[in-house]
Formats: sequence, C-alpha cells, structure tokens
Amino acid sequence: MILTKYINTACILPEMNAKNKADALKELTHVLFEKKKMQDSMNPAMDQIMARESTESTGIGRGIAVPHARVPGMKQMACAVGRIPHGLDFMAVDRTPVHLIFLICYPPSEQTAYLNFIATVAKLLSNPNHLNDMLQAEDAESMFSILERISTAFSQVEGEPGDEGVPAEPGIEDTPDAHADLILLARLQLCQEMLDNAKTGKAQIRKRMEGIRSMVQPRLLAHYDKLMKAQAPALVPVEGDTCQGCFMRLPSKFVQQIRQDSDHIHTCSNCRRYIYVV
Repeated sequence: MILTKYINTACILPEMNAKNKADALKELTHVLFEKKKMQDSMNPAMDQIMARESTESTGIGRGIAVPHARVPGMKQMACAVGRIPHGLDFMAVDRTPVHLIFLICYPPSEQTAYLNFIATVAKLLSNPNHLNDMLQAEDAESMFSILERISTAFSQVEGEPGDEGVPAEPGIEDTPDAHADLILLARLQLCQEMLDNAKTGKAQIRKRMEGIRSMVQPRLLAHYDKLMKAQAPALVPVEGDTCQGCFMRLPSKFVQQIRQDSDHIHTCSNCRRYIYVV
C-alpha cells in the first residue's frame, strides 16, 4: 500500500505542542475533517476515537500510535499525521512516549484497507532508519516525501508476479512469519474487494492475487478461502475487545495474548475469522 494515497501535506503537523493525548487527538481530528471538508462527521469520529482510547491505547510501540475511527459517509479512508518532538504519554504497549501519531478515519466499506494501512505503517517504521528519518524531517513536505518513498519501495519489493530482481530496501525483511502472513492475507482480501468493484483491469488484479496466494501457507489459505466463501471478510480487526466480524466481545486476557504473541495467527473464538489487534 502506498501510504501517501491517503495522506496529504495539509494533514501533516510536524511540530505539535499538545500537552496530553486528548488534545493531540482533537487537533488531528479537526485538521483531518477540516481539510477533507467533512466537518459534519467530525464529532462522531472524535467520539469513536476517544472511546477507543479509553478502552485500550492505540500506541503500538516504538513511539508510534494509530488512533482510528470507522465513519459512515466517508468516501475514502484518510489519515492525519502528527509529530510530537517532546513525546506524549500514550499508555503504549511498550510504555515509551509517542512521537508519531497516524490518525485514521475510514468508511465501513474500507475496513480491509484500514487494516492494510496500519500493517504497512507498523512494518515500515519498524525499520529504525525509516523511523529516524520521520523524526528528523524538516517539515510536512519532507515527512510526506519520506512516507511516499519508503511505502513505494516496499510495494515494489512485494511487486507484481514476475517482478523478480527488484532489490529489497535495506531493513525490510521478507522472512516468512506470522506478521507477514497477516499482511499477505489483508492484501489478498483487499484485492478481492477491488476485483468485486472493478469495471476494468480485472485481469491485472487476478494476476496480483495469484502472486499473493502463492506466498501464503496452504493451510492458512484454505481457511481463508472457506471464510471468504461463507462469511466474508475473512480477516478483521479487534477494536477494544470486540471482533469486528461477528461483533462479539472476546475475553480480555485472550485479546492481550494476541497482542503479545506475534509468532502466531489467531482466530476469533466465535466466528473463526482471522483477527488482528492494533
């Protein structure tokens, strides 16, 4: 995913002076909806974002937070980015101050795209060089350019089938692991949604899906196909303690276990969908 498809420089705040989490979230939400000219939806989005944070922090570690809200009426996912040089206490999973906030709002129809966006942010900024570049960038334009460069490079690494020989950007590992499998499943699901809605270019989308499927473990792919046939989507996020596929509340200890255990892929105990906690 090219992150900058959903971000513009007007929605990047490189020098936020917020004193606390609530102020930072309000400022970013206001900027996002003001620039997108969707102010009628701002209050419902803010309510969701604040409720989510009161349940569990969206600080995912390494100084990064990904607050988010599902907003009916939006046509496309959008993201505002804030940088807090002095850092904020976000109650993050690793207990470190947050310096970068990616505030994401998305329509219900783009739940998979939102999941893919967060997975891409987490993967790219796990590279210390990328993270440092973002923290040291001079202004909003520089931050935008960095996000465009690193996400474009990452997209080219995964590439279309037959794109052999594209060198991997330093720091991006392609070693198969649970996190990589989740990203692949999210991308496969996103491609399926694109295929279902496409009027042209279907052959290219199918070709890309074939390439993704060839990289997914057969056992995981078989369960994915079964889910997509019976109760799509197959991969959904957990917000708070609630599975966004069946909307059943999961045991808090189980959700915490998922968050801490990145070596395995988990499924909802009720609907059996693949689940991902951020």
